[in-house]
Amino acid sequence: MAYSGIGTSGGDRTQLSEAVLDVYSLDILHEAQGIMRYEEFAVLRSDLQAAPGQTVQFTTYSDVTRGGELTEGTNLSTYAMSASQQSITVSEYGNAISVSEKLLQASYDNLLGEAALLLGRDYAVVRDLAVRDAIVGSGSTLFTSSGAAAVGDVLEDDKMDIETLRVGIENLQTVNAPKFMSDFYVCMVHPHQAAYLKRDPDWVSAHQYAGSRNLFNGEIGRWEDVVFITTTHQGNGAAGVSAPGYEADLAGTGAGAQDLYRATLLADQAFAIADGLPVELRDNGVEDFGRMHSLAWYGIWGQGVLNSDHIIHMISS
Repeated sequence: MAYSGIGTSGGDRTQLSEAVLDVYSLDILHEAQGIMRYEEFAVLRSDLQAAPGQTVQFTTYSDVTRGGELTEGTNLSTYAMSASQQSITVSEYGNAISVSEKLLQASYDNLLGEAALLLGRDYAVVRDLAVRDAIVGSGSTLFTSSGAAAVGDVLEDDKMDIETLRVGIENLQTVNAPKFMSDFYVCMVHPHQAAYLKRDPDWVSAHQYAGSRNLFNGEIGRWEDVVFITTTHQGNGAAGVSAPGYEADLAGTGAGAQDLYRATLLADQAFAIADGLPVELRDNGVEDFGRMHSLAWYGIWGQGVLNSDHIIHMISS
């Protein structure tokens, strides 16, 4: 008696063809992708009345004229408060995915759920890179080679080191740049650079002080009064051209035509993010009589630097 099945018959039984031996897992695999790192260290402001092209104003007050010892019978001198306005222009951001009704019905995956997940990941990257790019254009730059004045002077052996970090910290303290939580500065660093910093004997890994406070996303450790956040979104020349972290000015521009990496040291109130409309996941309604379905993320925001002297970039091999 022959077995019923799919395939070709041979003798008294039916053999399954190779085509039906493929088994698809319900576990979905995604390419590794960075997430937002800068958001936690921004001055945030929401203005829900802002429209595309409008600006959100940030007010910065100068310190008052210093007081001192008083003389009996002499009135206190009074001074006007001094403030300056800094504006951030908000813009529209978004991205969309479209799938057909036929594909939804035939697929063994939850395609709309996967589309929502992919859009969320895309939003995180777009927002993080927008903030990073705003910061790259401001602040001062240090090189891991003491004699370097440009990227072309950085040698192959000029890796990220503590001495460069010491200079950056001194520069921030000299301008009285405030620390986050009155406790630490933050250094956004590429994993390649972090590997060399961890060799310092005074490095403290995050797991050693975890519990004293909530750790930031990507926090890997601390050196004296600097907390390190690792992210592949940091500018570098070694990443692929289409990778989020790729920066053309650092690709093969070292003294030996080697790729370079950028770390960014931040003080509090260095930059701001202004939200005109918090990000939303939207559908496009009924398309082509229900034959197509589209999802998009959409938001209105802007980013900008508040105090450029609170930002120091460090370039290394």
